This record gives sequence, structure tokens and C-alpha cells, in this order.
Amino acid sequence: PERTSNAEIVAACAAAGLAPHAVADVNAPAFVASLAGARLAIIGGYSTIFGAPLIAAPALGTINLHAGRLPQYRGGSPLNWQMINGEKSAAISVIRVDAGIDTGDVLAEAEFPIRPRDTIADLHERANALFPALVVDVISRFARGETVGRAQDPALGRYWHQRNDADGRIDWQRMTAAQVDALVRAVTRPYHGAHTTHAGSKLRVFAVEIPPVAIHGVPGRVVHLQRTGPYVVCADQAVLLIDFATEDGARPRLPTGACLA
Repeated sequence: PERTSNAEIVAACAAAGLAPHAVADVNAPAFVASLAGARLAIIGGYSTIFGAPLIAAPALGTINLHAGRLPQYRGGSPLNWQMINGEKSAAISVIRVDAGIDTGDVLAEAEFPIRPRDTIADLHERANALFPALVVDVISRFARGETVGRAQDPALGRYWHQRNDADGRIDWQRMTAAQVDALVRAVTRPYHGAHTTHAGSKLRVFAVEIPPVAIHGVPGRVVHLQRTGPYVVCADQAVLLIDFATEDGARPRLPTGACLA
């Protein structure tokens, strides 16, 4: 499918002497037939479900690069979910594709820390740095006839849905300061940021901090203390808004007493 990153993919293919092909329907019989003679298919960042004929078309099958710990983080947006859920580390996996969603045998995996002030951009950078070596390792083992991976425990399987912009709303009434901080770091740039509403307009939040001194009050209330702020009260204490803007990129004034929803 057409993606904004297609230009980068085409350029990378050209540099490597490869011919890219834009395919409207990867499961179409004609495309599946075109893979006759292929040894291995590798999926990276592709959300379309592959049908059984497509999966089986290459002689060695199809493998997928999944940016989540398995079987605990099957499904969409795994890096974002791992950060939102407060995990201390994240994992990525190379798996054999089967008829399920991220249920195939794990052929290779790697783990890396999620540091307290990391953002989703940091996690993507680490994952992207680790994937190439994992893929080379799997291909090397396949070449030696070593094609067996670690079977996933069905009892531990958890699915997480693909996130969308609506999921980034900050619920000041229910979310703790730590939860707001984790959400903001998980959906900040290059994503659209978390969001809230001020005076009827959407406000994007890209960075917050939890102050060393706890500030309490009515959730959603804006507070300024000794010329510092704006702080916004969460369910347990306030966070300091560091980077925020309206939809048109302007940074609005948030006076003491204003309410965000």
C-alpha cells in the first residue's frame, strides 16, 4: 500500500540494486504466483494479514519482524504499548508467520532497557539498530538447515490493538501523573502526541515532567507556582507541561484556574 515512507524505501532499494514493487493486494493470486522460486519472504512494518498461499509461497516460508515481546505483546503498536504499560524493558522478535496473528515460533529475539526519560523515538531507534543482526542470524541458521524456533505459550498470549489518535487523549480525572508521563512519551513525535482540550480546542502535549514537590487539587486544573508552570493536576498529583501546542502549532497561554478536559 502507498505509505509516506515509500520514497525512502525506493531509494534504499535503488542503492542496493533491488527493484521495488508497489502491490495493491499482496494476497492476489497473480502476486502469489509471481513469488514462485522465492526462497524466503521477510515482513517489516506491514500490517496486512497474509493468507495461507502467500505465507507458503517461498520455499523457506515467511518471517516477520515484530517490535514486541512475545507472546505478551501480540498485535499492533507493540513498542508504544510496552512504554505505556510501564515496562522496564522492551523486546523485539523475528517470528515465523503462520495462520494466526503473531503466533508463530520465535526464531530470534532481543531485549533492551526502557529508561525513565526515553521517548518512543528512542525505542524505535534501538529496535531498528537491533533488527538487522537478528535477521542475518535467522537467515544464516536457515542456510544451515536450522529452522526450528521457540514455540509460544498460548496461556501467556496477549493481544494489543493498533493504536489511533483518539487513544492518545489524556484523562486527567483517572490517570496518575506517572501514567500521563508514560502516555506522552509513548506517543510523542514522530507521532501526533497526546492530547487534551482547552477552551473547546484540542491541545497537543509532547513532553511533561513530574515535579519533585507534589501539587494536588482538582484533576484537569491548571496551576502556576512562583512563576513556574503550567502544571496540570492529574488523579494523584500534577505534571508540568514542557512541550505543548494547538493543532496549528501555536503555544497558547494557560492561565491559573483554566481547566483541561
